[in-house]
Amino acid sequence: MEYNNQTSKSVENSAWLILLLAVAAGAAALIIPFGLIVVPALWAYAGARTKPGWIALPAAVYALGALMLYSENGYTSAVAVSVMAAASAVALYVLLTKRFSNTYTALTLSGIFLLGLYVAACLPSVLAGKGAFAAVQAAMDEIISFYRTTFVQAAGADAQYAALVNEYLDTFSKAVPTMVVAALSIFAGVMGLGNLLFFRLFCRKRKEIAISPIREFRFWSLPRSMMFGLFALLVGSLILEWSGWQYAESLVNTVNVLVGMPLLLQGLAVVDFLIVRSARKTAGQRAVTYVLIGVLFGLAEMPLMLLGGFEQLFHFRARTQGLPPQSL
Repeated sequence: MEYNNQTSKSVENSAWLILLLAVAAGAAALIIPFGLIVVPALWAYAGARTKPGWIALPAAVYALGALMLYSENGYTSAVAVSVMAAASAVALYVLLTKRFSNTYTALTLSGIFLLGLYVAACLPSVLAGKGAFAAVQAAMDEIISFYRTTFVQAAGADAQYAALVNEYLDTFSKAVPTMVVAALSIFAGVMGLGNLLFFRLFCRKRKEIAISPIREFRFWSLPRSMMFGLFALLVGSLILEWSGWQYAESLVNTVNVLVGMPLLLQGLAVVDFLIVRSARKTAGQRAVTYVLIGVLFGLAEMPLMLLGGFEQLFHFRARTQGLPPQSL
């Protein structure tokens, strides 16, 4: 009896330590924003180990820090990122503990992150009457100006090289407004999937936390219902592109990201399936393959998307094993 009491107290103490770690991680993410790829997952896990309501503690500390650090141009961005982080943690906890699918959860989280990032990056400029992408354009122009000075000085007396560098930088500067939403979509997708996987990792050895099961990476696939949405996005973007609408290019870039990212991920899963199916020493084969994909990503991106699309249409992984197609 005494042993059971000591064990219970030990578990309880570790849970409160995790809550304190969640608070500290949120504070650190204010300085290193990329930490949001894992911080909401840690908040959700702390809520699962203690009580869901305790998610409010690290979220409140993060919000207070955001209001102090991000208030130079008003409080809009601070409120946006604070609500985004808290909402993603709550959604992650609720959806997985209520046994919603991993695909639906990842899409929901990505949507929350995309909305929060867009509001934080664009709404202050809109409220100031400068246009949605003015702040992003100004920040990128500062970076471009730095590189312009650096490369031109490095070029020395080579006027031709300096002119070429300036031309590339000018082109990039003009393309910023058409790439903002697409870039935010990439960040949102990475953070949504990252938090899903980290939360699952944290909960892996906690049998008392019941969450949705997940298949091994090599068997990940998109639900059939997603194909109708992806196809509708492609058709809609083509129509807008042909219409000559002012913002068509930006929308097309965004749609390409929204359609391409899931297919790219599924293509990687197919590659992993083929490695496991054909190789005896899968660890080494995986390491070599993924390093090559990373180094040659510019060349491998389109083939991986095509591979993911081919798998979505024909489901050859399931067919080779006599199984019905399943999602992530």
